[in-house]
Amino acid sequence: MDISFKRYFLICFIVVFTGCSYQQIDKKPTVSPKVVDKKPIYKFCHNHIKIMTHASTYIFNEFEKGYFIQGDDIGAKAQVFLIENRSPTPFSKNINAALDSYKKQYNLAKKYKCDLNDFEINPLDEIKEKIKTIEAKKKDNK
Repeated sequence: MDISFKRYFLICFIVVFTGCSYQQIDKKPTVSPKVVDKKPIYKFCHNHIKIMTHASTYIFNEFEKGYFIQGDDIGAKAQVFLIENRSPTPFSKNINAALDSYKKQYNLAKKYKCDLNDFEINPLDEIKEKIKTIEAKKKDNK
């Protein structure tokens, strides 16, 4: 019985000390994985972008058909003036409605952090730039 007691004691001794020494040798600082704040992804960005694209296209097409095809920079400037001052003319009302829709959708898309890289310039500002290029072409032709 003396030999079995020694074996038992020896096995327990080995298990206890190898377990303790293993933990001390392999002790490395544990790095917890970074917790990413998962906010729900906003699903309706494409709706806002679709409406903004439609409004912008509508505004540009109306000016294109009405003024840019003929190169009428003066008429286009006058119409921009009427739009900015919210004139009660049908053309101005329609363009202002499209601009209001555009601005509303832009603000919602911005609020929900949608990708707005394609919409950095307001449609009316694009129209003003187009008017400037028409004026420059007229000056070059003179």
